[in-house]
Amino acid sequence: MAFYRNKLFCSFLVFLFVLSPIISVSPVNAATVQEIDLRSEGYPGNYKENSRSSDKFVTLSPTVTSYRLHFNRIALANGDRVSVSSSYSKTTQEAGTIYYSAGGGYTTDVWTPWITGPAYVNLIVNNDGQTSTGYLIDKIEFNGSSSPLTNSSAFFPNSFTSVSNISVYQSPSVSTYGYSSYVSTALNQLKNISNANIGFTNSSSTAAQVRISANNSRDIDYFAIVQAYDSSGKPIDELGTKTWSYATMVLNHGVMTAWGFNANNKQGTVTHETGHLVSMKHQENYDVNSIMQKGKKNITSFTPLDIANIQYRW
Repeated sequence: MAFYRNKLFCSFLVFLFVLSPIISVSPVNAATVQEIDLRSEGYPGNYKENSRSSDKFVTLSPTVTSYRLHFNRIALANGDRVSVSSSYSKTTQEAGTIYYSAGGGYTTDVWTPWITGPAYVNLIVNNDGQTSTGYLIDKIEFNGSSSPLTNSSAFFPNSFTSVSNISVYQSPSVSTYGYSSYVSTALNQLKNISNANIGFTNSSSTAAQVRISANNSRDIDYFAIVQAYDSSGKPIDELGTKTWSYATMVLNHGVMTAWGFNANNKQGTVTHETGHLVSMKHQENYDVNSIMQKGKKNITSFTPLDIANIQYRW
C-alpha cells in the first residue's frame, strides 16, 4: 500500500500525441456542458492488469456534431497510459491521443481536443505488476443537440399495472445507514409530478409492493439496484413483458462511501432508482440531461425530460 501511495506524489507530465483519425475542430456556437461519469474499472480503487474492462466507448446522440471530454483526474503507474482513439483495436488504441506519466503519478483537469466521430477511452497497461487508480471523466462539452429516449422508448416493456398507490416498506437498515430522508425525498418528487397519477403509501409489511433495504457491501460493485419480480417470485429481466408483483430496491452504503458520495450524490442515486420503480430505463447517451444517466451524479431531481416522460407513461 505504501508503494502505491508514494507514487501519487511523483511529478507528472502529460504528453499529447495526435496520431489518429480523430479530428479536432473548434466549436462553432456556444457548446453545452453536461455532467457524466465515465471511469476506469474499480476507480477510485486500483485498475487491474490483463483486463480490458477499463476501455470505454463514448456513447453519444447521433445529432452531436463535435465534443470534448474532461478528465477530472488521471492516475497511472509508471509506463501505463490512457488514450482516446477513433476505433477499438490494439493498433488504434496506441494511435490515439495519448495521456501518460513519465514516471507514474497523477494529473487533474485535462480536456481532450475537440472530436468528431466515435471515441474510445482506453487504459493501456504494461503488465508489470504496478497499477494505480486510473481515470475519471466527469464532463462532456458538445455542439449539436441531444437525442434522448422519449415517451414509450424511455421505459421498460414491463411495470406495475398501476403506480397510483404503491405500498412501500423500508427495512430498518435504510434508517441505520442514513438513507430514510433520501428515499422520502425521491418518492415525494415522483408523487408531486403534475399530470401523473403516482402515489406511495408507507407500509410496515415486508410483503409490500416495494421493499427497500440498505447494506454495507463494499465488495459488490453497485451503488443501488432495483429488481422486479412476478407473482411467482421470479425475477423479471429488462426485456420481459410480465407484470410486476413487487420490486426490491437495495442501497449499497459501502460502495457509495468508498466512492466518496456526498449528500447530493446519494440523493441523485436514490432518485435514479425510484425512476426504475416506475419502469424508467437508463438514458445511455452521455449528452442527455437526465437523472436516468448511469453513474455518480450531482443532480438530485428529475429533469424536464424525465418529467415529460413520466407524464407520458403515467
